[in-house]
Amino acid sequence: MIKITELTDIEVTVLKVMHSRQIYGKNHKKIVTITRSGFPSHLRKEVKKAISSLIKKEYIIWYHKPEDIQLNKELYSEIDEIVKK
Repeated sequence: MIKITELTDIEVTVLKVMHSRQIYGKNHKKIVTITRSGFPSHLRKEVKKAISSLIKKEYIIWYHKPEDIQLNKELYSEIDEIVKK
């Protein structure tokens, strides 16, 4: 279990964006779509870095299509707790 304090502000915001759109299970989005979802254009590199960091921390998992991602539904309760704080 990763502590919430170990997540950066951008990582938490990415989780909020994906969680609010219920991107779990069969619902998936391209990385480009997530980086353009309300983030300023000058932060897109940081958002991509945050997404790759969240993949390493297993909050986000790859969908079976290239460049498509989704939230890890096994960590739903933990993600929900992070988003609500």
